[in-house]
Amino acid sequence: MPRDASWPERFFVEFDLSEECPLGFLDDPAIVLFFQSWAFSLRFGGEHELAQAAAHLDRQLKINLKPLLKYADRDVETAADQQEMQRSWQPALELAACARLVAQQWESPDATLAPLIAGYEHLAPRLRELAAMCDWAAARDTRVRMSFDLREGGSASSRPAELR
Repeated sequence: MPRDASWPERFFVEFDLSEECPLGFLDDPAIVLFFQSWAFSLRFGGEHELAQAAAHLDRQLKINLKPLLKYADRDVETAADQQEMQRSWQPALELAACARLVAQQWESPDATLAPLIAGYEHLAPRLRELAAMCDWAAARDTRVRMSFDLREGGSASSRPAELR
């Protein structure tokens, strides 16, 4: 699907096959990366409301967020960076299920989650779009990788070497 140029390309979803996914994000997917980052920050004591929302999803609602938290930085400078990019591949079906579960909770939040996600309602549609892309990939028995690039300008949209 052609990318809408109205937002900077910062969050990437790739599949380990040459066929291009016909689905894409209908609006800026950076909110997914924003949520992932705050959810990941929990292990370091993150206290942002999205970190607390992730904690609630994980601990109280028993949603395994691990598939959503498996992503890598596209700014590969070292062998360790390259290994991290390779380790970020995962089964598309698992990511689809996780994204869908989080979107469901976001759309119908309980009393604890509701105040934590106020103002972040645009995450659910992006997660549903991510789930649809992963469903497409799962139907082709392929893996998915999420990555990000926060560099200004440069090669933000180029594909990593192993996918060219």
